[in-house]
Amino acid sequence: MTSMFRQDSPYNTVMSAIGDLSVLSICWIISCIPLVTIGAADTALYIQIEQLQTGRGSHMIRHFFRGLLKNILRSFKLTIVMASLVSLAGFDLWYFSNGMMGSDLSSLAYGIVATTSFVLIAAGSFVFPLAARSDAKAAQLITASARLALLHPLYACTIAALKLLPLILVIVTPASIPAILLIWSILGTGVTAYIANAFLRRIAPPPAPRS
Repeated sequence: MTSMFRQDSPYNTVMSAIGDLSVLSICWIISCIPLVTIGAADTALYIQIEQLQTGRGSHMIRHFFRGLLKNILRSFKLTIVMASLVSLAGFDLWYFSNGMMGSDLSSLAYGIVATTSFVLIAAGSFVFPLAARSDAKAAQLITASARLALLHPLYACTIAALKLLPLILVIVTPASIPAILLIWSILGTGVTAYIANAFLRRIAPPPAPRS
């Protein structure tokens, strides 16, 4: 029993990680309120996740918002691209789900749009984790992410599924929307980013720091 309360015990390690991810999730939610800062918020989130996974995480709130301000301009193009794709896919899915064409054609078109959207999300799974590592331009990040997704489709599809999980849960159980939003706001975003960055570290380890 005493060992469970040691600072380096598995229990304290897990609870500390949950607390850190909750703090980062809340910071991310707050930072996304202006909408145009979503890309910068994602980048800042992954910077702190990388710090946590390398054992260098400290003063997370301060460093999160410092990373947010540093990456606003660079991440703005990524935000525009992401928002455009989401808006286009959302409109198409709404259009076809309301049977604006014949029922058979609508079902076929809906399936094509849904599949294409998932593939695009998977292709972009590593964009922001990579942005947290380097100062590469938006086009370079998108290309690098698509290449990694093509080489490691299982990881990319898993990340895409995790990102879509809250939306799927809302569609399947609309009565649980408040609970889903609360859980995802407090912890889900951080956990998803943690898993995505762990995948990236596995398939493309960051370069060792120069001595």
